[in-house]
Amino acid sequence: MTTAKVSKNWLLGTRLLEFETSYALPVGGLSSLIDGCLRRLNPNLAHGPHHDELTDFKGRNAQDLILPGIARPRTDELFRIGGSIAVAETKGAFVWEPFEAVCYSPFTRFEGAHHIVFTTTTEKAGALPSWLPARLLGSAAPIKPTFFRYGLEHFKSRLTFASLGYSPQVTESMLIDSVSDSLTIRMTCEVTRAESNDPFSENEPYTTLCSIIKEATAHDILADFRSEISRVA
Repeated sequence: MTTAKVSKNWLLGTRLLEFETSYALPVGGLSSLIDGCLRRLNPNLAHGPHHDELTDFKGRNAQDLILPGIARPRTDELFRIGGSIAVAETKGAFVWEPFEAVCYSPFTRFEGAHHIVFTTTTEKAGALPSWLPARLLGSAAPIKPTFFRYGLEHFKSRLTFASLGYSPQVTESMLIDSVSDSLTIRMTCEVTRAESNDPFSENEPYTTLCSIIKEATAHDILADFRSEISRVA
């Protein structure tokens, strides 16, 4: 099911674009999605000497959930993975035990009036060995992921009436929730009259995420987003 909506704020001169769709995941698609996000996207989000910090990006809001059955995060969450990992082999078969890994991105500090910084922290539970880096959870074997959740919100410095000055505001959000063989994606963005209706294609982390989704599902999420938004605009 696909939904698209455009809402206009005449006072601020902005438009809120909302889009949600679902795709089927082929065999190996979930692992491909996880591997792309953790090995290609995550390293590009952290710049400078502090590799555990994100500037003007954070994970999803703790209340912003899509699919039921996955634990609610206690604070802003970048990603969450669950599944099974082989812990032993007996009589020619693996012994599987459950695991879960989650990366939170709580607020750290403001940098001047235009930027905001968040710190990433990863927690593991279940049978995952301590030496296994989270970035390898999509490619390490033998691991069988059963769900994956990833959220990325972007801030821009905007003039606000509340502060009578500039402050970082969330302007784009892209959330993906995947369970077994299906993937649901929710994209929202707020654009001004002078800005493009497609900020996701102009922001490198989002273009990387869209490329990862295309490789995992064979669907062009940016093309679908543009098509549906133009239809309801």
